Amino acid sequence: MKKTLALFLLVAMPLIAMAQKSGTAFVEGTFAEILAKAKAENKKVMVDCYTQWCGPCKYMAKNVFPNDTLGAYLNKHFVSMKLDMEHGEGPELNKKFNVHAYPTFIFFDADGKEMGRFEGMAMKEMFMERAGRVLKGLPAIDEKNDKAARKRKQEDAENKIIDEGKGVTFIKGSEMSFADALAKAKAEHRMLLVDFSADWCHACRKMDATVMKDTRAGKLLNYMFVNYQLDVDKDPDGKAVADKYNVQSLPTYLMLNADGTEYNRVIGSYRLTGFVKKITDAVMGKEDAFYTEQKAIKKKQEADRAKRRAALTAKPKEMPKMKVKFYGTADFDKALKIAKKEGKRVMAYFDNGEFKSEYMPKYTFNDQATVNLLKNDYICIYVDACCKQGDALMEKYEAEEHFPGMLLFDNKGEKLGYATSLLKTAEELEDFLRVCYENKK
Repeated sequence: MKKTLALFLLVAMPLIAMAQKSGTAFVEGTFAEILAKAKAENKKVMVDCYTQWCGPCKYMAKNVFPNDTLGAYLNKHFVSMKLDMEHGEGPELNKKFNVHAYPTFIFFDADGKEMGRFEGMAMKEMFMERAGRVLKGLPAIDEKNDKAARKRKQEDAENKIIDEGKGVTFIKGSEMSFADALAKAKAEHRMLLVDFSADWCHACRKMDATVMKDTRAGKLLNYMFVNYQLDVDKDPDGKAVADKYNVQSLPTYLMLNADGTEYNRVIGSYRLTGFVKKITDAVMGKEDAFYTEQKAIKKKQEADRAKRRAALTAKPKEMPKMKVKFYGTADFDKALKIAKKEGKRVMAYFDNGEFKSEYMPKYTFNDQATVNLLKNDYICIYVDACCKQGDALMEKYEAEEHFPGMLLFDNKGEKLGYATSLLKTAEELEDFLRVCYENKK
């Protein structure tokens, strides 16, 4: 009996191990090592180009690649590797790969020659279809029969900008007061369209350089509105008007009646046809989807805040090891005193323990360029938002329920600005710090 059981275990153990190896097998190693392995096994190479902050990348890793059918197919034909495009050999390889969107999946032969690629998420069947096309020497996406590809081609044609010097005509906030712009709209029996923008707003600049130069957009907006462009940072009425109408995002296109009451608004940047549709829908009284979403997000943030507060700890968690010198949550007052004494500002980093919050302590704050950026002018504190001290600091300075988050203070404790996004590099962090400082001048 014992001999039979032992024999069963010897036979069963490899079967159990095999059963555990389900889904796509990603091989660790350098790109050169992956190519060598592919050549030895007479296979091709599939590279999953990802970043640690990319939500769609995480979805693929969690929900698509573990599929047994897809895994069996890819494992048979490819040696697959995951390539972090921001760490290790990723940045250097990207000089050759030229990846701009995540995830991007690139297929190579064993000599390193690219066979094809595609961007974005793809479910099991679509991924297998595209990989199969690459193996046959075809483009990964069949543009002729792929509905999405045909749609993109049609949209590109429809959104080609016609710049004849007859685009949208704006009255600048630096040239006319808000009150006078509203009076002009009233006198002309039109609504006032206020375009809220800022120099640092990339989306605003892109809209100005594309959609607003288009002749068709000009005919529509110039006919329907008095168009008024307001820089929220530089124009005299910018901040006051933005605060009055609770403008939270840029660009925002606010439609006002002649008496100054809000009629509707459009939020965000769009291609030509999308923007024209948004404007016409807004004129017809349809609420902007992004505005609706913003209200839903605010409601969710309130729920997230309540959930976080229900589980607050008495003491903050231990700070991770970082090259940038940080003080703990409890030392905020001490940090302010040091900042005042040394003539520096204070940067507070808020962490709620989720994966995006872990990125900056792991990478950004361990980068020597970030150390050099912060060490001379900033006293940094690390705030655990899941402890009572951190929550009190968030409430005091009205920090949003969005992580990672950073508050910037002068040495008197006055808030200069707040970032609610992942700043992956020293350059991105420097832009945030510069904008906050310049806006306070």
